Amino acid sequence: MRRLRRDLLPTTDEIATAPELAILASLQATIDLALVALVAAHQELQLTEDGRDAVCSLVGAAADNVIGKAQALAAAIIAYRMIVCGEIGPLLPPPPRSATCAKAGPVINVDYQR
Repeated sequence: MRRLRRDLLPTTDEIATAPELAILASLQATIDLALVALVAAHQELQLTEDGRDAVCSLVGAAADNVIGKAQALAAAIIAYRMIVCGEIGPLLPPPPRSATCAKAGPVINVDYQR
């Protein structure tokens, strides 16, 4: 049985500083489980001797696409946590902010009707 890696879990100090790290850690664990489930469900995604998978069906190709996107999201979550926790500097310079934007703060539009 696979166990959750403790080094991927934020500490209580990190959560106190950046509460979003708690849900991002949960998302990271969910991604890990989803990847294992997808590979288990689609044996063609198992690596072959040449280090590649042998995708030969439309559903296998779709699952392979999901795996790639999930791995990219997992990497983004790790990078975000490292930046928030001060382990590395930002990977890109911050976008320029207008004087109006800086005074007003961020605007978040959420459509819950969908």
